[in-house]
Amino acid sequence: MLLCSPLFAQPSTSLLSRADFIQNWKTSKEFTIAVAEKMPEEFYGYKANDEEMTFAGLMLHIANANEFRFAQISEDKAPAVVAPRHWPKTAVINRLRESFDYCIGKLGTITDEQFKKRFQVGWYERPEASGAQILLGMYVHTAHHRAQAEVYMRANNIKPPDYRP
Repeated sequence: MLLCSPLFAQPSTSLLSRADFIQNWKTSKEFTIAVAEKMPEEFYGYKANDEEMTFAGLMLHIANANEFRFAQISEDKAPAVVAPRHWPKTAVINRLRESFDYCIGKLGTITDEQFKKRFQVGWYERPEASGAQILLGMYVHTAHHRAQAEVYMRANNIKPPDYRP
């Protein structure tokens, strides 16, 4: 099924089907979890400087932000997240897996109307965005923070997993 949303252009010219987009999110899930698994637990508290999030914080930020925005677009109540003070590696990876599974599941249910609908986002110089713009933005957001996590790994002489397009 081809999408008729601004994210995918018109059906006759669309290059990306819903199934393709879902597959891209599945690849992003696998790659993000591979990054989280490769980082030794003793570096989960590492951050480059006081202004940055810790490695665990980056991973949890990816999970929470994606889940929040996908719930917003699908007009679903965002699942409540328990926020313990300390997140061991296994809990962080489980949280990532949960959030990606939630988002991938939602991708199959978001309607064309929800892709087109405008939502309040409060992003830099953009107070609102369409559902399609938010989905694309979250895909980029995930890649941005995953790359930041890979820099944290390199700073600790840990080779990140190979890139997965």
